[in-house]
Amino acid sequence: MSMTSTSTIAYQDLVLVGGGHAHAQVIKMWGMRSLPGVRLTLISPQVQTPYSGMLPGLVAGHYQFDDAHIDLMRLCQFAGVRFIQASVSRLDLDNRELWLDDTDRPATGFDLLSINSGITPELSLAGVAEYATPVKPISAFYPRWQRCLAQLRSASTPCAITVVGGGAAGIELILAMHHTISQQQGIGVAVDLHLVYRGNDILSSYPPRIREQVKAQLHSHGIHIHGNCEVSKLSSRHIHFSSGAAPLLSEHIFWCTQASAADWPGQSGLATDCKGFISLLDTLQSTSHDFVFAAGDIAQQVNYPRPAAGVFAVRQGPVLFENLQRKLLAKPLKQHRPQQDFLSILALGRRDAIAHRRFLPTLRGGWVWRWKNRIDQQFMAMFSELSMPASALANQAVAPAISGIDTPSPLSSLAMRCGGCGAKVGATSLSKVIRQLQPIHRDDVVWGLDSPDDAAALRISDTTASGQSQLLLQSVDHFRAFIDEPYLLGQIAAQHALSDLFAMNATPQSAMAIASLPYASDNITERDLLQLMSGAIKVLNDNNCSLTGGHTSEGNELSIGFAVNGLAPEHAILNKATLQAGQVLILTKALGTGTLFAAHGQLQAKGQWLETAIAAMLQSNRRAGELFHAHGATACTDITGFGLAGHLVEMLKPSGLLARLQLSAIPALAGALHCLSSGFSSSLQDQNQRISRAIANTEQWQAHPLYPLLFDPQTSGGLLASVPSENATSCLSALRDGGYHVATIIGDIHYKPKELGLIELTD
Repeated sequence: MSMTSTSTIAYQDLVLVGGGHAHAQVIKMWGMRSLPGVRLTLISPQVQTPYSGMLPGLVAGHYQFDDAHIDLMRLCQFAGVRFIQASVSRLDLDNRELWLDDTDRPATGFDLLSINSGITPELSLAGVAEYATPVKPISAFYPRWQRCLAQLRSASTPCAITVVGGGAAGIELILAMHHTISQQQGIGVAVDLHLVYRGNDILSSYPPRIREQVKAQLHSHGIHIHGNCEVSKLSSRHIHFSSGAAPLLSEHIFWCTQASAADWPGQSGLATDCKGFISLLDTLQSTSHDFVFAAGDIAQQVNYPRPAAGVFAVRQGPVLFENLQRKLLAKPLKQHRPQQDFLSILALGRRDAIAHRRFLPTLRGGWVWRWKNRIDQQFMAMFSELSMPASALANQAVAPAISGIDTPSPLSSLAMRCGGCGAKVGATSLSKVIRQLQPIHRDDVVWGLDSPDDAAALRISDTTASGQSQLLLQSVDHFRAFIDEPYLLGQIAAQHALSDLFAMNATPQSAMAIASLPYASDNITERDLLQLMSGAIKVLNDNNCSLTGGHTSEGNELSIGFAVNGLAPEHAILNKATLQAGQVLILTKALGTGTLFAAHGQLQAKGQWLETAIAAMLQSNRRAGELFHAHGATACTDITGFGLAGHLVEMLKPSGLLARLQLSAIPALAGALHCLSSGFSSSLQDQNQRISRAIANTEQWQAHPLYPLLFDPQTSGGLLASVPSENATSCLSALRDGGYHVATIIGDIHYKPKELGLIELTD
């Protein structure tokens, strides 16, 4: 988040809870027309939120996952909206704070709040939570449906799938399931489909002519219909009925009954109706708290109650956006009167559908499905067809053309400077400056400015029980924010700083912080600083590292760093420069954070890719360092801003050895190779790539898709260690058991012929 003038200083926090259809529209419209002085934040447990209207088509195989999901992280990046991936557990309405599901996290403050978080499945019936797959929330349902299909492909005996619920959602779902199973190659067993519902008939709110057509469709596909069946409980592979009828055997049970309201709004003090849904005025404000708005299935307008349907949330979106802005500007609010009736289109599994609206004739056919598809695609295009706003591009600093030097385009790495470790000064520039410095020499400095190691080391007077010298290790890391979520950034920055100590097999002792907060009101500055440092404290405390002080300042952007201290016996230190021939190189984490966040800055990275990258950055290197030491590693480093090749060269230079890297073995984060091949790279990539002169056969491998990954700067990257070859298998197994699931052997160490460089690439 960049704040370069007083006109962009944040004074108020508007927080959206939930990434439903209405909020997605609010964010898109905010990106086109934001309010100066207002910071908008979205809190959602999902990075990608499903569009319910396309769920049947997704299950039927007519759409791919991305077609039917709104990428919230990308949408927020477009609109300049902060994104926090979490679930809300409760509100403090008196203090205008909300609590997230992370118990270590402090409350998040707000000035104005809007809730569009959907509904929750009704799981109170015995056995439902254990043995059924609820269809709501859709984000949890779809992965379980994919696992169901995988189990069907590997099944050797007939099995059954049951959908419980005879409403429109249940009908569409079971017909979509039938279609995709009938089209799936690799399913070699019979699959019986059952529809169970408790009423007299399916689709109780639809006219008889539609019910008859749909029942005929179900019968034609051999789907077993069980009407007037009240489910009493579920057990493993069985559905039990209140009537005492024989239990129905079913290996896969999908729960598609009416969902219920979440508990936390009512428990927090918001006025709700008799079913627990937030009670709304016609302005979409809470009837009890005028600074809380809501939309979608989680709420009901008291004057115009309507059934849960995505069409109502879609219609509420523009009004919600307008009223949120009007509330912030102290202007009169608009009234929203939802339509009494709406066009209902039932998808019938195949590219076939029935359209119904009261007082109009029933329409059916492939053309109806295509009509629905066009409506759905037009809605989704609002959130998928995004480009950087012209104002954002105009603000990028473009380097002037210089004779003899290639001039970058406005979207090049020089124009769009990266955060994280991509914001480092390049190794070449840094080395030139260091060579000109003349620090005084002290006898107690074991490794200092002239050493390539990850931390400086000072010999202190204390000794270990064995009489070995005890070393004090010191390291410092600081970077500009590459994500705008302070709590998460604090965690990643602390993990990143501690990694230098873990790479050298030191035990952290203390840390001091340095942080810069964007210009904002006092309230917002306090909120951000608390979140930032609470995230850092969580990581430091987990590692028994005491935060002893620090320094804070204001600036144009968020930045955070730590100076950390650790202790280690001198004989147990892992250096960079002590490689040995015959050893193998093991890397613990996949690469690609630099290119992924460079692409994110240009709206070209998927939220799922970024979610995976953030999870990797949050993973501590502590256990990896311990395991490397236990398996006899002689050299180790963490992979950060100078990339894999740069850090490996630092290890190789003092040793005079050669590293033979197997390029195809180097693990890449999801989406990283796509981003690199599309031309998205960190602003540090070009400087890092100058180290290619140390690669003996670089020209031979430049076209390889993994080649640019060697120079990609990492933030909170993994460890790279040289391990005796006889210990490699056990070390790798221990690392994977310890949670480093992509840990892999990427090469080995050899004596270097004089004519070769420091690295040789193989495939």
